[in-house]
Amino acid sequence: MAPDFKQHLRRQLGFLRRSCASYDAGHTDESVRIATVIRVLVHDTNNSTSLLTHLGAMNVKLSSTVRDLPRSNTAMLSGMGRLTITTGPAASATWKASTSSDSIKTELPVSEWWNQIVYILGKARCSRKDLVLAAANKDGGAHVDAALTADYETLMTSGERGFFHYSPTGEMWTFQPIMDAHLVYIRQMGHELLNSPDLLALTA
Repeated sequence: MAPDFKQHLRRQLGFLRRSCASYDAGHTDESVRIATVIRVLVHDTNNSTSLLTHLGAMNVKLSSTVRDLPRSNTAMLSGMGRLTITTGPAASATWKASTSSDSIKTELPVSEWWNQIVYILGKARCSRKDLVLAAANKDGGAHVDAALTADYETLMTSGERGFFHYSPTGEMWTFQPIMDAHLVYIRQMGHELLNSPDLLALTA
């Protein structure tokens, strides 16, 4: 019996919805499972075929929350995530995935979406593909590796994606490093896919 690839797509999108909901409930490491679903959907290798290729749907468009790179030489591109600052006695600052209804900027063919640069800091330039494969293949999504990519580790541990945090005393602003930005980025990719009309239409 031939595989029902539409049914497999419905299943993977179900996994994706549940993982995104779990992330939003506070289980942020669920991002590595989001990455695994994304890899199943769009990543082709000599040894494995993506679900969209099986469906003959690599020409569909996927939603992107990232604007095109400026023409000038860019030293830094945040790409994904949004900063929320609250002031007062319970002052706080958080870096979260941008999943609002107006976050979608454009729609891109699958290959462009997969290879779009979503983060730049100095020499580090990361595409969705770079981050997703590092999470899925090396950071526990489907495999654990002894070494991670340097750019992925930058987003994960360096805190270079920093923000200003209002001090509890209300007297000064202090620098608060953003950690685990890679998880925020991957969660936002899940939002993009779940809001891609062409992709959702394939399940009908």
